Amino acid sequence: MNDRVPLVAGLPMYDWPEVESDVDRLWSTIAAAARERGVLAPDRLTRTDSLVDLWGDPTMILGQVCSLNPVRDGLGETEVVGTIVYEPPPGLPDTDPGTYYSVLIARTDDERRSGLGPDGVGSSVADESIQRFDGCTIASNGTDSQSGYWSLGHFVRDRLDDGPIFGEPVFTGAHRESVRAVAGGRADLAAIDVHSWRLALEHEPASAGLSVIGTTEPTPGVVCVVSWELGHHRAALDAALRAAIDSLDTPTAARLHIVGYRSRRLEEFQVVADRVEHAALHPWHR
Repeated sequence: MNDRVPLVAGLPMYDWPEVESDVDRLWSTIAAAARERGVLAPDRLTRTDSLVDLWGDPTMILGQVCSLNPVRDGLGETEVVGTIVYEPPPGLPDTDPGTYYSVLIARTDDERRSGLGPDGVGSSVADESIQRFDGCTIASNGTDSQSGYWSLGHFVRDRLDDGPIFGEPVFTGAHRESVRAVAGGRADLAAIDVHSWRLALEHEPASAGLSVIGTTEPTPGVVCVVSWELGHHRAALDAALRAAIDSLDTPTAARLHIVGYRSRRLEEFQVVADRVEHAALHPWHR
């Protein structure tokens, strides 16, 4: 591809309206670092309702995708670059840099949480909690989501001897909408990407009526990618991302909860594909 063709970029995974200006400042820092390394990065991010179109665009110089994308739906369309490292909310487990997990959320006043203690975080408590939620309605952003769908299937993998344990899911299209669905009673339980959960705690009023009852196992986190056609820029983009995160102004980094950067390779995401394959073979909801 001729690199003089106008290029596009998107950082959609945590680009909530309340932090849009901070995401723009993040991109400006990344774009400046990329240009210093000979990459013609665009001035502005592309914001679109069709993330599939963005991720499949051969002119995408940098995008941010779910950890499932590089090893499944987006396989062969993008090349992995690296992961921006985000800090989880206070009181929740930390992870290795560049990995994340999902929190399992339920309404605080749900009687099935009775006696679980504050936020109910911990594997033994989570095991007990999930048994109480047999037959419940779950909310998920979509079947293309590792954090919002497949992580929950993997979490209950050892509890399926008698068949699916959840009822039919409510598909919401976004983690924020899943938070609202549980708070509003359309669903009883949801798995939410921990960094989306932190945004919800800060910016989504519906989160006030919800509590965390457990956490899923960590996997490689949301990852920055470049289109396959522009993959020759991978090394420059990797260096640019590291330099940009290191130089990001402190207030912007604090509001986005960014604490570092980690280079990634495609093979590191195989664990995600393996877990999805296993969950797909053992139906866990109706």
